[in-house]
Amino acid sequence: MDTSSPRQAWDAREYWSWIAFWGQFVLLALLAIIGAFVAGEGSEPGDETAGLWLSLAAVALAFLRLKQFFDAGRTDWPSFLFVENIVNLIAVIVVFAVLGLAGLLIAAGSQDSLHNAGIALFAASGLAVFLSLKRVFDKLEGRH
Repeated sequence: MDTSSPRQAWDAREYWSWIAFWGQFVLLALLAIIGAFVAGEGSEPGDETAGLWLSLAAVALAFLRLKQFFDAGRTDWPSFLFVENIVNLIAVIVVFAVLGLAGLLIAAGSQDSLHNAGIALFAASGLAVFLSLKRVFDKLEGRH
């Protein structure tokens, strides 16, 4: 009669859940360090600004994720990143369209790393809009 086997499987799931939750903070801390390094060692125009924004965004995202965990107890990324109704979707589309256009303007007016950062901002904005659209319409259809 071996009763330790189901208990070990449950414990392993708990450990992996714990590691996955805190792993996201390790990744965000690594991004903050990389951003600070890029800001400090930037040799091209815009490196300092892009690195500082990366560092600040990673720290802010880590604090917001921790706040979400303590407030709601939910740790999934889709509920944190995407909206779930049409009214908020309109706001998301407007904000990310402006950010995407700002990224294109930054990319058009600069070269080297700041050009790449502008293209990345445009691509991330488009991705955020399309994934938010998918989540809202999945919710409306009753899939989630």
